[in-house]
Amino acid sequence: MGSWQSVVAQNLAMKPKIKLSQSGASLFGFAIYISIVSMLTFGLTSALNRVQGRAETITMEADLANMRWELRELWVHRNATGQSFSAGEIENLNPLLLLGGRPNNYSGEFAEAPAGVRSVWYFDTKAKRLVYVFSDGRQVRYRLTSTAKLNRASQGAMGGVDLAPD
Repeated sequence: MGSWQSVVAQNLAMKPKIKLSQSGASLFGFAIYISIVSMLTFGLTSALNRVQGRAETITMEADLANMRWELRELWVHRNATGQSFSAGEIENLNPLLLLGGRPNNYSGEFAEAPAGVRSVWYFDTKAKRLVYVFSDGRQVRYRLTSTAKLNRASQGAMGGVDLAPD
């Protein structure tokens, strides 16, 4: 073999080694890139879930505030017309029967939580409580009661009627 042929043979022998090391480096870089993207995606998803949960809580609290406000208006109207609520009349009653409107996500009256529903209000006919079921399955319960029986009422409660948390 001539000298130029031996130089070509040496160059050919070296190129695969260079390609292998470059290939390994690019796979390592790709793995780091995927890891970083995965961590960022996980962080973003977690933050989004927290924000959605907080938004649902705020929406539920707004519904509750609206129902309380309508109860206050009803109390004022009844007092203005010479009627009043007796404690026995309101105790264990579905508060939405007294109100003119209902939340859009009100499901109705049930003896137990409706299966497979989330982010809804319903009235539990056994426990006599207004229940909100969150999207994660948690529940909060409220009862229509006379504030005379409570040691504390919600802010702005008037007329002795309130939706008190259980």
